[in-house]
Amino acid sequence: MKKIISIVIPAYREELYLRETIALLMKELALFSHDYDFEIVIVNDGSPDDTWGVIQSLSAEYESIVGVNLSRNFGKEIALTAGLEQSSGDAVITLDADGQYPIDKIPLFLQKRKEGYKIVYNKRPVQQGVSWFKTMSSKAFYRLFSQLSDVQIESQTTDYRLLDREVVNVFLKFKEKNRMFRGLIDWVGFKRYALEFDTLPPPHGRVASYSYSKLFKLALDSLTSFSAVPLKLIGLLGAMISLLSSLAICFILGHKIFFDNAWGFTNLGLFTLFNTFFIGIMMIGMGLIAMYIARIHDEVMDRPLYIVDEVIKNENMKH
Repeated sequence: MKKIISIVIPAYREELYLRETIALLMKELALFSHDYDFEIVIVNDGSPDDTWGVIQSLSAEYESIVGVNLSRNFGKEIALTAGLEQSSGDAVITLDADGQYPIDKIPLFLQKRKEGYKIVYNKRPVQQGVSWFKTMSSKAFYRLFSQLSDVQIESQTTDYRLLDREVVNVFLKFKEKNRMFRGLIDWVGFKRYALEFDTLPPPHGRVASYSYSKLFKLALDSLTSFSAVPLKLIGLLGAMISLLSSLAICFILGHKIFFDNAWGFTNLGLFTLFNTFFIGIMMIGMGLIAMYIARIHDEVMDRPLYIVDEVIKNENMKH
């Protein structure tokens, strides 16, 4: 009996690019039809365009396609989770819908799985079509993340990954609402292998679905998901400020007493200076604590990760 490989594709505003990506994917998968059966799970993440209509059309054209329509936009991390839950393959390959991940590399993923690797992922030396600011900020984030977290996440990796069913089953046990797909996959461990190759440039006219605000939110979610160090740093910073403030107070008071305040320090200026320092530290600390409390609030509310509006699949699909 042939093994089943699931391809999970989250899609948001991809009506112009999805059909071409699927055509290329079908052409590539046909080369391995004698070894594997394939199912393609496409998750429409509440797209405002006609992405769902394209998925419906593709599902009618190809019996191996499963379409999942989420009730609204929940974000790529959640859409990936929805696709994994709908998948049934012995292994799952996650793929973007815009064609930036070279589909002809799929045989490399499958070969590494045959060699016993549970997780195979893409590491790109160069990310084409990305601004220098985004590249540098991404490197800075991963460097900071590695310093603050117990989980080591490689920089320049992508969501182009093969996950063995064992890994998928472990991943689906996670219940946190604010999640980072790559971070959780790196956290689970298992034998893994990095395939180094460049991604392709984005299609002409492609507008990035991940805005800087979404990337910033993902960065904050990632840091607060995997580390309590920011809270500890605030405590340390508060202690340092208190120590420095105490030394400054001693210096100024000593200057007033023993040197007749030759530099002209005023009591009001002294009070205002230190009050500003303490208010700033308190505000930073309260902001970080509020982020952690908000995460706790999201978890205890126990709302579902996502809501599925519709699932379409061909009943004759091979399993």
